[in-house]
Amino acid sequence: MSQDLESQLRTALRPIAPSAALEKKLIASVTEKPAFAPQTGRFLRRGARSRAGWLSIGAAACLLIAVGMQHRLRERDERANGLEARRQVVEALRMTSQKLDLAYEIVKSQSTALDDGNPGA
Repeated sequence: MSQDLESQLRTALRPIAPSAALEKKLIASVTEKPAFAPQTGRFLRRGARSRAGWLSIGAAACLLIAVGMQHRLRERDERANGLEARRQVVEALRMTSQKLDLAYEIVKSQSTALDDGNPGA
């Protein structure tokens, strides 16, 4: 059985000489200039356009980064200014509270002195 299989494979896979028409067609297709071959000038122009495209994308990315950093610096400065204003308001409120406490103590001491000096009033 293996002899039979081997002989069938040899018969099916034996080399066959190509026909003359196929030979002519292959030679013609190899010798003719392909329609899709890139032209040298066109290839260079496309490469230059590609480089210019990447340069413009890089420039746009740098511009976006610069604008973003400037925005972040401005926000940081505004936050610092806001914190300083808050500190000043808290200090002013503390001083006002001290002055009001002092004024309250003075008014309270004067009212008790008046009450003691003139009981009928």
